[in-house]
Amino acid sequence: MGGHHKKNLRAEKAKVKLKGAKLPKGLNVTKTDFKVRKIEIRTQLKESVLSANNGQRQLNLKEALSRLKHHNLKFRTDALRNVRDAIKAGQAGHLIGHLNELVQGIAAGALDIEQEVRRESFKTLDVLLDGLPVEAVVPFFHIIAAYLRCAMTHVQPSIQEDSLLLLDVLLQRVPSRLLAERSASTIISNFIDMISRTRHDTQHTNRLLTVRLGQGQLTTIKWRTKVLLRLQQILSTLIQQNSQTNSRDSTAGRVVHYDPTKVQYYNVLRPQPLDSRDLYSIVGERLRKAENEQLLGYVEQLMPLLHDNWIEVRPQQQQQQPNQLLNADAAASLHVILDIMAQLWQLVLQYEATQQDSTHELSDWMRRTYAVSFMRIFLQDSNYPYQQMPLAASAQSMSGKKAKKLKTPAAGGELCIAQNLTLVQLVCHFWPQPDDEQSEDYGSLLYYIHQCLRRLVTLSTDEQLRLVAALRALLLDNGAALLQLQAHRMGTVMQTCIDAYVDQQYATREGISTKVLNLLCQIVQRVDLYQGYGAEEQFAKFLSYLPQLLLKPNVADVTLMAMSTLCRQQNVVFMTALVESASEVFANLERLLVTGESCSKESRFENQKRIVNLFYHARKCGDVNQLQATLEKNSSESIANYLKSIFSYE
Repeated sequence: MGGHHKKNLRAEKAKVKLKGAKLPKGLNVTKTDFKVRKIEIRTQLKESVLSANNGQRQLNLKEALSRLKHHNLKFRTDALRNVRDAIKAGQAGHLIGHLNELVQGIAAGALDIEQEVRRESFKTLDVLLDGLPVEAVVPFFHIIAAYLRCAMTHVQPSIQEDSLLLLDVLLQRVPSRLLAERSASTIISNFIDMISRTRHDTQHTNRLLTVRLGQGQLTTIKWRTKVLLRLQQILSTLIQQNSQTNSRDSTAGRVVHYDPTKVQYYNVLRPQPLDSRDLYSIVGERLRKAENEQLLGYVEQLMPLLHDNWIEVRPQQQQQQPNQLLNADAAASLHVILDIMAQLWQLVLQYEATQQDSTHELSDWMRRTYAVSFMRIFLQDSNYPYQQMPLAASAQSMSGKKAKKLKTPAAGGELCIAQNLTLVQLVCHFWPQPDDEQSEDYGSLLYYIHQCLRRLVTLSTDEQLRLVAALRALLLDNGAALLQLQAHRMGTVMQTCIDAYVDQQYATREGISTKVLNLLCQIVQRVDLYQGYGAEEQFAKFLSYLPQLLLKPNVADVTLMAMSTLCRQQNVVFMTALVESASEVFANLERLLVTGESCSKESRFENQKRIVNLFYHARKCGDVNQLQATLEKNSSESIANYLKSIFSYE
């Protein structure tokens, strides 16, 4: 070994070594003053789990689906995030052929034992439903609904709590029609199971509220309120679906059913019956209960639970403190309880409005069963109007994080205006024909409504909407009966309502001012209510202001119908004000638009003739020649000729 090494050294020394002078300083520099062209790849592919990379999209998708079921937490969360990122990148169209496995894998995360995986699955499902059309989701909605029901009835309290987050995703992304038709009844029954259990005894109610002990971070009251809030949203989807169905039915062709006891006219064509149901509806039709049976089941299960929930939450009445205030949890619970009751009544009234026999069996049954207990629990045995403890006083004994939670508007504010106004509407539903026993209760309700009208400008938009609903129930629906009991207070409320409308104190958002106008117009058109409230003496300010609506850019069709009714009734106050503003009305006639479902652009001239017809009835309150001259001066030739022709008739 040693000799071989020495031989190599001698050979290395024998090599010819090139020796030269070193370069001067500054010349040993690489030249960079040459031009180059950038390398461009026009169709550069992005790497993603679900991207079409070298024809391996099928393999990558299978790998992502397999990782959704992996035992490792990180693998499952990364797979959900990669699917979400791919959908956000605009690759949702590549997933339509594999939605069955994908929806199955994502929805299964709702039952995962790890909270992080459940939250990631909800986020991914939210992005998936947002990125896909409704038609692509419909065949697989039963998979999501099945996992939702399993999560809502799971033995783990944490999974039950997170199931509400999955429901929030469905409420936001799934159309109300799909949610109402497919799983609303089943989801409502699961909601009831989350806060109560079946009761095996002979008492009237068949369910009992459950107590939440050591399950999660929520108390029993907060947990029930959280569940009831989602139940309220589900019921709102049913109401929205019913209203859309009724509007479609009203615009469809009229179907006449033969009745030998009545005079009927058959100058209509029966529309061709088309089976527009999908496969799910045809298969599950026999299992689905009738609409009246479903409503009856909702009311029978929910009304006793809502009553018991409020009895448990409300403050106990004490002689030393007769006017106790509600804490934040009690106010929030009362808010959602009363809203659910109002929604149940709305569903019942919507169902009865669609029945041809016009029976009120379901609403009459609700009044016989729950009216007395409702008045006693929510009105007579409680401190009405309700008020909440001041937030500052309630937050003194709490930490800063908990004090911030109390500032949420779910409780309805310190004055509990939303709860009190909803309670007024419910009392009118339960007692539409009050007698002397309810006179005192209605007196307190009318006094509270009058106080709300006096501070109308301080109310929010939601509170004003509730106020208008309460005014309709008091002044219109129950007006004839209440005028016999509380005539003075009813007149005071009516006068305050008219003054607030003429002074433009109602908000224009959400059409609140228009709703009040329609309410007043409907009251004026009813002779019994018009005379009961004081006739011209009460409505003079409103009737004198009514023609000013014709000077605006548009007027509602309902308002125009009310004006026509007043003219046919020969209302002198309205017709006199109409004639006095004739020149301004005629000048605005060409620009005025009539809005409403029955009005279209093609009927613009017909709507103008409707306005001119008002002056035909009101011509006796002014000079006919002056009216005709004013119209010819401020309107088109066609309208002027039309007025001449109708004025020629006697």
